[in-house]
Amino acid sequence: MGFQQGLSGVNAASKFLDVVGNNVANANTVGYKGSRAEFADIFANTLGGTSTQTGIGGRTASVAQQFSQGNLSTTNNALDVAIQGNGFFRLIDTAGGFSYSRNGQFQLDRQGYITNGTNKLAGYLANADGQLITGTTPQAIQIRTANIGAQATGASGAANAGLTLAMNFDARSNVVGRGTSTVSINGLQLDNAAAAGTQVNYQTRVTDSTGQFHDLDVQLTKLAGGGWNIATDLDNSGTFTNSANPLVFNALGQIQSGSPAAVSYALASPTPAYGNTPLNFNINFSGATEITGGTVPGAINVNDTAAQNMSVMVANSNLPNGDAVGAVHTFSGSYRDANGDSHSLDVTLTKAAANTWTPSVTIDGAPFTITPTPSPVTFNEAGLLSGGSPIAITGAAGGADFKINLQGLTQNAATFTSSPLEVRSTPPVVPTDPSTYTHSTSATVYDSQGVEHTLTYYFTKVGVNAWEVQSSFDGGTPVTHPGYITFDQVGNLNGGTSLAYSSPIPSPSGALSPLAFNTSFAGTSQFGSQFGVSELTQDGYADGNITGLSIGKDGVIIGRYSNGQNRTVGQITLYNFANPQGLQPLGDNRWAETFASNQARLGVPGSGDFGSLQSGRSRIRTST
Repeated sequence: MGFQQGLSGVNAASKFLDVVGNNVANANTVGYKGSRAEFADIFANTLGGTSTQTGIGGRTASVAQQFSQGNLSTTNNALDVAIQGNGFFRLIDTAGGFSYSRNGQFQLDRQGYITNGTNKLAGYLANADGQLITGTTPQAIQIRTANIGAQATGASGAANAGLTLAMNFDARSNVVGRGTSTVSINGLQLDNAAAAGTQVNYQTRVTDSTGQFHDLDVQLTKLAGGGWNIATDLDNSGTFTNSANPLVFNALGQIQSGSPAAVSYALASPTPAYGNTPLNFNINFSGATEITGGTVPGAINVNDTAAQNMSVMVANSNLPNGDAVGAVHTFSGSYRDANGDSHSLDVTLTKAAANTWTPSVTIDGAPFTITPTPSPVTFNEAGLLSGGSPIAITGAAGGADFKINLQGLTQNAATFTSSPLEVRSTPPVVPTDPSTYTHSTSATVYDSQGVEHTLTYYFTKVGVNAWEVQSSFDGGTPVTHPGYITFDQVGNLNGGTSLAYSSPIPSPSGALSPLAFNTSFAGTSQFGSQFGVSELTQDGYADGNITGLSIGKDGVIIGRYSNGQNRTVGQITLYNFANPQGLQPLGDNRWAETFASNQARLGVPGSGDFGSLQSGRSRIRTST
């Protein structure tokens, strides 16, 4: 062997040992990529070919980097990120230059940038609403540590904004008897000499368990054999129904039998509920007498306080949000006074300004003066009622006093929709008396300043497959909501799937008032099992500061806040090259783009041929 060949072999072997030694030295260097020495033989240049040329030795042709996968190492730093597959992180130096690395050991600097050494990690930024801005060139990712701020319940702008409450109502629960239970006829004096067929008639108003009012006619008719037949007619049907027993008096003119008289009617449950709800009550003739001297009818009274409490409600209706000033819309219905007489009622709203309407009332075809003058009816930008409800009416026809509740009215579509006015008895439940309601549950909601408030819902089974809803804001007097939650014959929700909630915020408070949002009962059922809440979510929250970060496989960085909220703050982007071995090593586990590597190609983790990320992991070098 010639001296030149031997010397070239020693040089090649030395280079090989250098490569191996460098690999060994970086055995625990995160993101390091091992290299290998590649050799070639050496021949002298000749003008012509020869079969006797032996070559003049060997040389190191190249030191090739090996961009294959390394092993993962688990860390306790959520910002340590490993690439599982193809791709490089882009790093931005202090001069704005780019380099590329597989070293995912990151941390935050004093300004909130995600860095590796003095280089900042590139990616997409997010706006204040947590939406990624992917239409721009990736920039240095900066985690802003400012508080997230507060958001009122219902203010997210999402399709399901507000409160979602899914429950099971116990189908075995009894109907709560809040309707009329006793009708009394006081001071009645009947003439024992009255001819057979003589009649004494009464008319009044009664209430069923759902709060609906009915006209009741009571008719006493002298029987030929003595005593008085008791018959009733509900809602002017034209057909009187006799009670089981007549009213009979003894020789002294005192009641012997027939009082109280039991009355029962089967009423259809509120639409679209399936089934009938009974109306059961007694007619009490206590103190009545039968003597000679003519008939004194006395007076008929309904002893239930529920029957004296009346509200008029607008439900499932909408005002067009694009109406011009001066536009007029009317909601019509009727009410029964305490005597059972019916009166027509029209509630009219006239557009006065943007989101503002002036209310007026017509009773029995004549304008009714509301005293004091009611406040304008107003809506917020989301189309939810924000003021002007309820409207107090006193001294209406028939001596009726009531309130007009507009909570079922919205202003968020181009079409006017109207349902008949809902007139009901609405006695508030007594929170300390569980016999006045069936189920209850509470939710925390937030005003625009992030202050917590407690909203308690009371659900009362008032009919077969029909439930009334009342709510209490921060322990206030419960308020009845329009409509009912109703179910079909197999326990599925078929009515009252949502309600528009609005409540003023008690002083002192600087938040937007009232607090208005939608409550959805989607997913609620009525089966023969215990009451329970299966879903309770709302989109409001208090102010909060950032407490931690997490990085998903797709590179999306999520900030965790002290108020329980999570928000997207950015996304790590990856880059790949047609020829990674053409990258120029810069040291510090970084490479630079070259002509041989071709241009950097942008992508996000998990897309195309780009690898995914694993947070809390770092990648040790590739073995050689």
